[in-house]
Amino acid sequence: METKERKTTEAQRKAIYKYDDKFERVNCRFQTGTKERITALGYKSINDFIKLAVAEKLEHDEKILK
Repeated sequence: METKERKTTEAQRKAIYKYDDKFERVNCRFQTGTKERITALGYKSINDFIKLAVAEKLEHDEKILK
């Protein structure tokens, strides 16, 4: 069987896996139009808005639980 040549080196793949291990992936769905509402508010990306909103909510709730 013929060996398929890869476009990335083993070292590159290892670095990518190491980087990816630092994060958790979470998928969520929003109603149609939500992306437009977020960008209309001036956030540079949807991901930044979501991360900020989650961080603020976690901080708020953790203060309440103390």
